[in-house]
Amino acid sequence: EAAAHVFSHKGYEKATTKEIAEAADVSEGTLFNYFATKRELLIGVAKAYADEVAADIDSVQGETFEDMLAQLMANRFRRGQERRLFMLFLYESRLNADVHEYYVQEALHRIIAATEQRLTALIQTGVMRPVDPAIAARMMSATIMGFAALFELGVSIGTSSPEKLGADVTDIYLNGLRN
Repeated sequence: EAAAHVFSHKGYEKATTKEIAEAADVSEGTLFNYFATKRELLIGVAKAYADEVAADIDSVQGETFEDMLAQLMANRFRRGQERRLFMLFLYESRLNADVHEYYVQEALHRIIAATEQRLTALIQTGVMRPVDPAIAARMMSATIMGFAALFELGVSIGTSSPEKLGADVTDIYLNGLRN
């Protein structure tokens, strides 16, 4: 949690292990007992991020499919620190092969796989119509990542809350753009 906070506010290059240790209220030596390098610490943050998102995907409940999807979207749109971490991982993965390998191959694929599993279960129970869950999962991930990038770039979305944005995106997903 402390590393995620420091990385998301300072960036990978500017963050120091000393600052992370101070934020975690441990010594820098203790930090190095768990992570040999700052890069390993960033990868640990990516893993924790993927674990949290996958657990959220698994736990979202709703009375209807629309409620569940809107809640999932709102949960993802609500998390400012998560958005900053996403941008950090995206940036660092272009510069650092280890981070790219872990973030893209492990964390991002894990999140997409969790989404795909959830959608497959919804299709099998008849809650969702039969579509290719791999495409649907990637479409949802791309939408969430796109909004994360817009938020971090300061682009106004024009809606008042994550809940409203989640409901609006869900409406477009379920009802399309046609009149």
